[in-house]
Amino acid sequence: MRQSNSQQMVLAFIEHYQGENQRPPTIREIQDHCGFKSPRAVSYILEKLEQARLVIRQAHSRGIQLTKPRINAAGVQLPLFSSIPAGIPDQFDGSEAPETLRFIPTTLGISNPSRAFAVRVRGDSMVDAGIFSGDIVVLEKKEARPGDIVAALIDGENTLKRYIRENGRVYLKAENARYPRLEPVEKLEVQGVVVSVLRTMAAAA
Repeated sequence: MRQSNSQQMVLAFIEHYQGENQRPPTIREIQDHCGFKSPRAVSYILEKLEQARLVIRQAHSRGIQLTKPRINAAGVQLPLFSSIPAGIPDQFDGSEAPETLRFIPTTLGISNPSRAFAVRVRGDSMVDAGIFSGDIVVLEKKEARPGDIVAALIDGENTLKRYIRENGRVYLKAENARYPRLEPVEKLEVQGVVVSVLRTMAAAA
C-alpha cells in the first residue's frame, strides 16, 4: 500500500525519534514536529499506518511501535521494565517502560522485535534455571509451550516462572525448591516467553 506524504513524514519521524531518544514519541510530539493542527489528525494517520501493518499501537502514551524497526549496527530498541518478581507474585505495572535497551535481535533469539521487551528480575525463585535477581530477561509476546519460562499474570499478579501443562490443567513452577507451584484460581495469562537472559558480572575484588 502506497503511503501519503503525511504518512511517510510521520513514519520517518517515529523512526528518527526512536533512534535519537531510545523510546517512541507521543502523539503530541508527532503533532508538534509535523505541524498537524490537532492530535486527532495524528491519530487518523496512525490508524492508516496500523492498517498497513507499519506500526502497532498500545494503550499508553508512548505505545507506538514500528513493525519493522531499523536493524543496523546499533540494533533495535527494546522497552526495559523495572522489575518482575521471580518469587512471590506481585503487582507489576508494565504499561510504560521507563528505559530502553539496544540489541541485535538475532543474537538474543528474537524472531519479531516489535513483540519483544525486557524486564529486570527481582527474587530467587528461578535460580535453578540460571536466572538470578538483578538479571535482565528478554521476552517475546508469543504462544507459550509447556516447559517455557514465562512472565505471567496469575489472578491479577505478575511473576516469572516455568509454564507447565498437565492433565488438561496449567500451572506455574518455580525453579527453587523453597517455592510452591502456582495454580490459577481464576485466570492465568502469559505476557511473554523468555528467549534470553542477560547478566552483568561483578568485578573481582
